[in-house]
Amino acid sequence: MINTFDSPVSQWMVSPVFTIREKAHLAEAASLFKELRVSALPVLDSSSRLTGIISRSDLMQAGRFVRESREEERRLRLPEISVSELTNGRVPVIRRDLALSDCARRMVKQQVYRLYVAEDGPLEGVVSTREMQRAVAEARIDTPLDVILTRTVEAVPAEFPLSTATARLFADPSLTLVVTRSGVPVGLFSEQEAAVAREADPTDCVDLWMDGSVLSLPGQTSLHLAAERAYESRCRYIVAHDGADNEAAARVTGFTSGMGFAKIVAEHANRPARA
Repeated sequence: MINTFDSPVSQWMVSPVFTIREKAHLAEAASLFKELRVSALPVLDSSSRLTGIISRSDLMQAGRFVRESREEERRLRLPEISVSELTNGRVPVIRRDLALSDCARRMVKQQVYRLYVAEDGPLEGVVSTREMQRAVAEARIDTPLDVILTRTVEAVPAEFPLSTATARLFADPSLTLVVTRSGVPVGLFSEQEAAVAREADPTDCVDLWMDGSVLSLPGQTSLHLAAERAYESRCRYIVAHDGADNEAAARVTGFTSGMGFAKIVAEHANRPARA
């Protein structure tokens, strides 16, 4: 029986791929990211030729998050320029017959979260770390979530001052702050969020600037169940804790992104498939 992870990416890729035109304004890209719930879009020229990629991170770095008052939600103010001015011309392309495990190895090696399937020009599909989550779920891997965690974390309350949070990260760049509310993880605050909040009021609470796309699970949750939950919820991160029933009283033990599941796919290739 063929190992799930040795099957070709053509069986896993998402197709068709949502794209955006070079001449589109950044505001259109921001709307598409929100509407489609994606974090990157391939960029096409007037001849529908793939010229690059634009990501959600590109927009956040180009724009500024502002709030008119403490009661108002923050909004991203973007410069009035076209997508082409932020396009990254390096497009990670793979063949449709490449094994999923080889795709995962490339993701891990290059630290990219998606690879585009294209042969002889046309864009056929995309494989991201979400597909790695789906593969781990289908392979029914029982290894606990704990094995893929990044453990350089510190839990801080949601009302933690932004200035103090930023200072913590400056003192230890490897650190990621897990933001909690009543003891329950509700977001992450890393160097990326600190960069986005660089012009914010330093007295703001850190939860105003955190990435709230997190799922909280016990560290002993099996990988296949964690992958299934993450895939269904479309959360970017899983925060693990050492509790089972009382999450609020548990201790945060680490976190992982989709890259953690890509590593599992890469490491489990060529092993016998489970019946």
